[in-house]
Amino acid sequence: MYSTIAIAYRLSTVSVAVSALEAAGFRVFCPGLNTINLLPHHSLAFGGVPIRVPSENAAEASEYLHAIQCGHLTSLATEDTINEDPPEPVVKISFWGKAAILLGYLIFGVSAPWQELALSKKKASP
Repeated sequence: MYSTIAIAYRLSTVSVAVSALEAAGFRVFCPGLNTINLLPHHSLAFGGVPIRVPSENAAEASEYLHAIQCGHLTSLATEDTINEDPPEPVVKISFWGKAAILLGYLIFGVSAPWQELALSKKKASP
């Protein structure tokens, strides 16, 4: 049984996320990847590409992608970057920020950019 840990709306984002998960040793299944490959301009209409892993590994894989997205995990550590502090986590949009986005959509008809990778909220057990 596979669980969806993330949804990506761009082919490049799907490719990078799948490559990172496979490099970490996770088995990955992406239904609809070929459809988005052929019709990338319809990815939002199709609901994006779900990135799925086996259910027993879902929490760990989700945390792994979240660490990559927040910048707390890098692919290679070099001597120059060992002593650097990790970047700040992704800032969530406040209520007033969401209200401003909604008002901008209602007035101008243009929405705010979508996240490239929508992660699930699953946490790994200790």
